[in-house]
Amino acid sequence: MVKHIVMWKIKDGNGSMTKAEIMAKIVADLTDLKDKIPEIVDLEVGASLTGGDMHYDMGLIVTFKRLDDAMTYANHPAHLKVSEFISTVRTDRATADIEV
Repeated sequence: MVKHIVMWKIKDGNGSMTKAEIMAKIVADLTDLKDKIPEIVDLEVGASLTGGDMHYDMGLIVTFKRLDDAMTYANHPAHLKVSEFISTVRTDRATADIEV
């Protein structure tokens, strides 16, 4: 199995949305991917329970059977749409793909 792990720091707002609204949209949009991308075995996303300079605001863990499935996910149009939105509201991102 492969776990795709992503963490983001989110902007305080983007004009029309508060940080909380942005994060809620990200959670909803990413959760919807479970029904749109069959390669996803499991998907967990949420806001961090802790804060501080070393902490990220949100985290995502997506489980796949194979690394090839993670690449299919990465290039899927539904994922690209969500990713495009996130890129406009994040200030930082960290990722890792690990075999478990």
